[in-house]
Amino acid sequence: MKKIVSVVLPTYNEKANIEGTIKKVLEQEKYLPDYEINIIIADDVRSSDGIEQIAKELVKKNKEVHFIKVDPGLGVGLIKGHQYACTHLHPDILAQIDADGQVEADVLVRLVKTIEQGYTLAIGSRFITGGKNKLSLMRKLFSYGASMFCRLLIGPWDIAEVTNSARAFTPALFQKINLERLPWRERTFIVQPAFLHEAILAGAKYKEVPLVFKNRLEGYSKNKVFNYTYDVIAYGLDVRLHSLGLNIPFYKLIKRAKTLVKFSLVGVIGTIIDFFFYKIFINHFGMPPATSKGFSTEIAIINNFILNNYWTFRYRKTQTNIWQKLGIFNLVSLGGLVIGVLIVKFLHTAYGDGFVNLFGRPIAYNNFYFFATIPPVMLWNFTVNHFITWRHQED
Repeated sequence: MKKIVSVVLPTYNEKANIEGTIKKVLEQEKYLPDYEINIIIADDVRSSDGIEQIAKELVKKNKEVHFIKVDPGLGVGLIKGHQYACTHLHPDILAQIDADGQVEADVLVRLVKTIEQGYTLAIGSRFITGGKNKLSLMRKLFSYGASMFCRLLIGPWDIAEVTNSARAFTPALFQKINLERLPWRERTFIVQPAFLHEAILAGAKYKEVPLVFKNRLEGYSKNKVFNYTYDVIAYGLDVRLHSLGLNIPFYKLIKRAKTLVKFSLVGVIGTIIDFFFYKIFINHFGMPPATSKGFSTEIAIINNFILNNYWTFRYRKTQTNIWQKLGIFNLVSLGGLVIGVLIVKFLHTAYGDGFVNLFGRPIAYNNFYFFATIPPVMLWNFTVNHFITWRHQED
């Protein structure tokens, strides 16, 4: 009975390349007579070029080809693809390769044979003897620089190629990797160097094998350089802190801080909108201040909800629909309003209606009372919305 190699091909708008890549991968079976190759196409839900229809046709024609839809991100495609393989195909070796045709498929043979030699992780590399990097000069410099940058920040130094996806490993090693620490849900390519680091922490016995890397025939690269660099730096600092014995979840904190900054900016915009419509309703519609405040606040709440839903928390997969989230967001905002009122009431009771002379101008205490409510109310709103309104649905 033949052994099984399950190869994950993560795709995002790779209609022009997928058939050719699958054909070349399956052709490697003749060089691996003891193995049956299965392919899992893990297609990003954002794909819009018609790849899903082509993939489903390939599944009908070939029992070795499987197709799944996954949430956005290279890491999600890879991890979900391997989890699918372990659950449904029970492979002897897990492998992965880019679907864009940039990596020559014959590397799969070398990856599998390396695992047969007793290694638990085989890594394709264009930067070792026998490897070839057929990109343009500028892209060669960028790819080499990116790998050096990741090795310096994350490691390990003894692996020359840490930024491409061509790898093979044992299912046992995959099961040992700490997915809680691995940033596999990010939409950048941070999963590539991070996976190697986590695999080594899990006890991987690894070896690099040469591969040929060339320009893609069709389509474009999905890598976002700025976001990728940000993630590498944040994850690298997390790794270094852990190496010093400081078990601080720095990467998660810095990513959450980024979300908090977005949430705060939305809050500032909401405050401006609230004040603008408050004055409009009073000056142009003759509404009483209390009524004006009610309408202007609700307009600001709806504005903040839209911006948070489609910007701050846009990557969150939740169990609630948009109307449920809007209702919860309103209740949370009402809770923030109550907190603010209580703080102002307490400060007013304690300090009264005095004035303070600031830069030669009298400033009423009530201005300070207003600004004193901002940090606790923002913390309340962010925390509750983070954990309830836009709570991420774990798979």
